[in-house]
Amino acid sequence: MDVAIVTYAGLPQLDAYDSPILSALTALGLDARPCIWDDPAMDWRTAKVAVIRTTWDSHLRREAFVAWASKVGKLTRLYNPPEVLRWNTHKAYLRELEARGIPFTPTVWVPQGSTVALDAVLRERGWDTVVLKPVVSAGALKTYRFHRSELEAAQACLDTLAAEAELMVQPYLTAFETEGERAYLFFDGAFSHAVRRPPGLKDSPRSFQAPHLFEPVPEELRLAEDVLAAVGQPLLYARVDVATDNEGRTRLQELEATEPSLFLSLDPAAPTRLAQAIARKL
Repeated sequence: MDVAIVTYAGLPQLDAYDSPILSALTALGLDARPCIWDDPAMDWRTAKVAVIRTTWDSHLRREAFVAWASKVGKLTRLYNPPEVLRWNTHKAYLRELEARGIPFTPTVWVPQGSTVALDAVLRERGWDTVVLKPVVSAGALKTYRFHRSELEAAQACLDTLAAEAELMVQPYLTAFETEGERAYLFFDGAFSHAVRRPPGLKDSPRSFQAPHLFEPVPEELRLAEDVLAAVGQPLLYARVDVATDNEGRTRLQELEATEPSLFLSLDPAAPTRLAQAIARKL
């Protein structure tokens, strides 16, 4: 096998957005197959290259996943590399990028087993609505939004979450409701396409319902490129998510370098661009 496209048992044939990569690799004359990351029968030495794609249970079993990546990275060429996967699956990486000069949404970090007084945070920061999220999470899992009028429930939720894991407290960005979140996709360091996405929180108001292509905003594209430069090593694929804060400034939301949807089906040329980037690793 030339290329193992790594997924999880819930999506054995990948999802509709990303499955075009298989036919694009086949068109280049490569033998590419979806493989489930924790399949005990899989011999990863049989793949020349393994590319993480839809391992969408990795945040539920992070330690098992990063241990698997470390092992497989010794058996074949794994992308993105194991050290990137470990770093990127814990949102503390955002603190590192902020320390390197990347503008990131203001965040109060709550250590596991600790707490903060939310009324004081709201008062000192001037926030009306907050979002609580664990540092290991995906798909808005255990992510909650509270208005200052719900302070008692918000504090109880924070205390419960922080007892289990390190926690992030951020302002709710109202621009999500009209602008959504903008995703800038890169393959082998080169910009590929940009996608506008609706808010991740299911109960958030939204002006559109489905992800769609849009023309890159030069300022946002420069920020996305700065984010990749701040990582300090090349990535086979990356999705840089940005949004507008409540003061009208563009800020990083996430650098997705583990298992992001790359929305290949939205841009007819994107699957070929990614396939060519993968082929260069062979």
